Amino acid sequence: MWPTAKRPAAAGRRHWGGWALITLALFAACATNPATEEEVPTAEGYYQQGLRELEGRRTFIFFRDVNYPKAIELFQEVIDNYPYSEYATLAELKIADIYFEQEKFDEAASYYQDFVELHPSHDQVPYALYQHGLCSFERMTSADRDQTATRDAMAQFQALLEGFPDSEYAADARARLSEASDLLAHHDIEVGDFYLQRNECHSAARRYRQALSAYPHHSNYLNTMFQLANALVCMRRVDDAIVIYRQILEEQPDGDLAGDVRDRLQELGLPVREENGQGE
Repeated sequence: MWPTAKRPAAAGRRHWGGWALITLALFAACATNPATEEEVPTAEGYYQQGLRELEGRRTFIFFRDVNYPKAIELFQEVIDNYPYSEYATLAELKIADIYFEQEKFDEAASYYQDFVELHPSHDQVPYALYQHGLCSFERMTSADRDQTATRDAMAQFQALLEGFPDSEYAADARARLSEASDLLAHHDIEVGDFYLQRNECHSAARRYRQALSAYPHHSNYLNTMFQLANALVCMRRVDDAIVIYRQILEEQPDGDLAGDVRDRLQELGLPVREENGQGE
């Protein structure tokens, strides 16, 4: 009986062996069938998909639903898979712009800065500098607060104007640079006023001088000169103060400060007639 019992087992092995050969053949056929291969998007393909995500889907008449995380993911795919492509460079800017639009200014500034450092000769460097400046400009605070963001905004706008004075962003950068420098000047002025009210004359004079030296064209700079002269009087440096009072009158004999300057000169025992040069 033993020989007859072994034959079915051998037949079973041949049966399973046949199925194994058929299965392997099917896998081989699938592996070599072009229709089953998944096509990997090109750099341009990823980039265009990202742009389409930014276009969004219109949910109401006047509103669009934009999937910003998905757009960032697609642009990051370009950077990761095609780092030497021009689309990768453009994708870096797009990610920065997305963060800027979302008012995530720290993240946006980081991407703009990386773009300038990695692609210093790219024609979009002026744009990146300008946008980096805007990131800090949007975070500027009042004159009595910390001015780190203001100084960073000035640095970016100055870099833009020095490197690309004829850029399409130059005019707006100049206007914003003036506003930022004015804010820094008034920060020093407010600190100077605080010291002068406490009769800390030397500290006050130092702050006024700093405002006039670093930001000579700030608004109301004549008032800063007036306060500096007052601080010098407080320090008993009357002769130096008189020189500044006279400079104010020479520049604006009929200005808003003229009356106050003449009053101060009279308090110091000087005739106003000699100071205004108009023979009063």
